[in-house]
Amino acid sequence: MNEMVTRVRLDVARIDVPGVGAAGGARRTELVSLALPDRAGLLLQRRAAEADRSDKLLAKRSRDVVGELRADLHFIELRGGELARVALSMARLGHVGAVVVCPAGVSPGRTALALAVADLLRDRRAARAPVVTCAVCPPLGMGRTAVPHEVRVEVDGRAQYRVVWELLTWEQVPTWLAGLR
Repeated sequence: MNEMVTRVRLDVARIDVPGVGAAGGARRTELVSLALPDRAGLLLQRRAAEADRSDKLLAKRSRDVVGELRADLHFIELRGGELARVALSMARLGHVGAVVVCPAGVSPGRTALALAVADLLRDRRAARAPVVTCAVCPPLGMGRTAVPHEVRVEVDGRAQYRVVWELLTWEQVPTWLAGLR
């Protein structure tokens, strides 16, 4: 069986998420180079303090997707219908910094952007709680919702607007709304 893998290389982008907290403004960031399989999964980012303690088998399986330079990133394959539920559950774990939902066929570049936006959103929030994002709005299921964030991305002097979706449980919505004040 021939598996399709798509890789994109984006270097440095200036990213701004208007209206999400006053601190920080736009941020220059290096977007990760990804080679996504044509299967669904989650991209997990471990907190910096936990990156050295990653599971060696998971790291080996993830190497083809995230490369060898990012010990803090892991790719876990899942069935498409489980993505939102498992992503939001994984975000509750103490060692997780961000979770990016990767439906089959999603663009590696947009996925790299979703990871960068998750970092930006987490850094702008008081509790620095893990953020779950996706390049597209995935199937959510019961008890979950998604918030679209219009993002301004500037690469090589050219600006584009994209939408990155943040996934939340219904229980998280009041706290999320309170953070807008």
